[in-house]
Amino acid sequence: MKINKTGVVGAGMLLFMNASNTFAIEGLRISVQCSNVVLSWPSTPGQNYIVQYCPTLGPSTPWVTLTSSLPADPTTNITFFVHSNIIQNPNCSGLGADSPAAIPTVNSALNMKAATTTDSSMPMARPASGEGVAVPLMLYPPGFDLSGLEIFDPATAEWVSGAGYTVNQTALSADQPEIPQPTDSGSGDGGTNSTVGSDPGFYLVVQDGLKILDSSMSRLTNGVLSNSVKIVFEAGNAANDGTGTNVLGNLDCAVLIVDGATFPGDGVLGPLSESFPWQFNMDTGYLENGTHTLQVVVTWLNPDNSVGNNVNITRSSDPVTITVSNRIYYPNWEPEIGEIGISAYFAETTCTNTGWTINIYDVGSNLVQTLTGYTTDGTIEAYWNMVDKNGVTRTNADIDPSFSSIITVSDPASKPTPLKKQRKSNWPDHGAWTIAYQDFFKFEYSQNNYMLGSIYNYANTVGQYGGYYLYYPQPGQTNDIGQTFPMRYQKTNHPDTNITSQALYLDKILLEYFLSNSISRNFFYDGHGDAHSIAGISALELQYAVNQRYRFVMLDACSTANGDLDQSFGIHGPGQFAAIYYENTGIRPAAFCGYNTDVIYNDGTRCTVNGVQYDDTIPSDVPFFIDNFLFYWDANLEGQRLQDSINNAAANLPNPGGPGQREYHWTIYGYNDLRIDEVNYGGSTW
Repeated sequence: MKINKTGVVGAGMLLFMNASNTFAIEGLRISVQCSNVVLSWPSTPGQNYIVQYCPTLGPSTPWVTLTSSLPADPTTNITFFVHSNIIQNPNCSGLGADSPAAIPTVNSALNMKAATTTDSSMPMARPASGEGVAVPLMLYPPGFDLSGLEIFDPATAEWVSGAGYTVNQTALSADQPEIPQPTDSGSGDGGTNSTVGSDPGFYLVVQDGLKILDSSMSRLTNGVLSNSVKIVFEAGNAANDGTGTNVLGNLDCAVLIVDGATFPGDGVLGPLSESFPWQFNMDTGYLENGTHTLQVVVTWLNPDNSVGNNVNITRSSDPVTITVSNRIYYPNWEPEIGEIGISAYFAETTCTNTGWTINIYDVGSNLVQTLTGYTTDGTIEAYWNMVDKNGVTRTNADIDPSFSSIITVSDPASKPTPLKKQRKSNWPDHGAWTIAYQDFFKFEYSQNNYMLGSIYNYANTVGQYGGYYLYYPQPGQTNDIGQTFPMRYQKTNHPDTNITSQALYLDKILLEYFLSNSISRNFFYDGHGDAHSIAGISALELQYAVNQRYRFVMLDACSTANGDLDQSFGIHGPGQFAAIYYENTGIRPAAFCGYNTDVIYNDGTRCTVNGVQYDDTIPSDVPFFIDNFLFYWDANLEGQRLQDSINNAAANLPNPGGPGQREYHWTIYGYNDLRIDEVNYGGSTW
């Protein structure tokens, strides 16, 4: 199928597999038998599957789960699912719905391929507004107005505007899906006869759990990898949420893990990526040459958050061993440009005793400077002073937000490098702090208000070192004003009609506003989160809001060190760096703190205090850690460095480490020796 301005392929049968917020099973087939729809797919005994159905793909039409625990056929490598009596006015040709002949064979003439991204010849369409999901273009009838859609052209692998395109009814070639027309009476095995007509429907089948697709596995394991490699996966969840209920949840993010750490080169997919396709484009140049272990981890937001410690549901793929080899690679790549006019380039090459060249380009693809050197051991290290070949200093981030480059060695071999981002360097006289927390305390009892008191203590302590930004509700305030102290929080078992979606949105916008203030360079948050979000705000949204680089970020929330939240604030993990690194690169020392796992913040104990019944109790060790940390880190007490402050705060609790040893799961990226007010001034040097 080709897409062009004169026509695109269209077909009339609106009964199809769908690739939506999970990724559909490879090899899906569908057929119609009398009043039933029959799905079939390759399977392995021991697997379980989720099957969903939706009559239309409108944003207001929910998916119906037909089964969330369908076991694979234990006797063969094909599993069938029959959706009974879904076709209106069927023409059964004398066969009943329960007739044995109603189960087609895999080679039935009525079968058709699933609309998955593994079928590279399949044009797709999705709403240009970003709402909804991608569906096969052939579902749209001839003459349909495509101006409100975006079209995926498999010939170029690009999405283009549907304006000016038309749908023509054309013949299907032999290599295209076998799709009967609505009036066809195709005869497959058993003499089946189908008239779908006005009975549209969409189906999704996905394996319960997380699996890297076979097509990707063959590329990953059948040879040495170089350059960029696609990792396509499917993800489905029917796991128990801890309350005895099987749930699907909302797919929130996927993280590519290599050697136990988040892959540094675009290793996170968020909700904005879920329509099409679910895949990572892994640039192997970020890895050292040799053997590595790869895994994909996916997180769902549990639709039932009545149990506070089960907000997120996480599943992992089986680990995969890969072998990487590149002539030029950059495992220690620094993506930031130093604020004092230094851009550092770190790379490696398998070539020794060779000259190298780095050509640097601006956002307009203009060559701005060339660096040269010679390596005896394959190490390439260079520093650009931000002066271009015409003698112009290029440190204005508004004009030059980023630079690209190409490294060439005289072997010869060359390779484009990742972008280097330039942020605004207008550091304030004294960096301020933004403080926010979620208001789950009205559902969870905090002994003697210790938890709330510790958060107030945080604000009061750091407020001595540049001041803070927060907004707490004023007397008589209504829901049409945002607040960050606390951010409002809704639970499924305690719906509060006063907490509307508009109120939650306003809180989110106000927090982003505070964080975007160029004076704010430090951030503390306490609440729910995961590898890609805090308080329902994605890392990508934070990145759009935050243009400046932060000095210190502490996210007291589940798994916040396992994704891309550090990158939103310009503090890049994984890894820690000594002071000399920042001196050489011209980058202000900064630290990002988050948890490397989901952590327990309440013990599940219900209690009644002063006539109020609470769902859970927050153990005193949780707020005690915050108070301990501030005690050790506060410069007024000749405070300790960051890593030592965290270690001592955890070790000196009544129950060392807190519930579930949570406080031993803090992870620091960047400068782990940072003091509470160190380099927090515009005139600071390092």
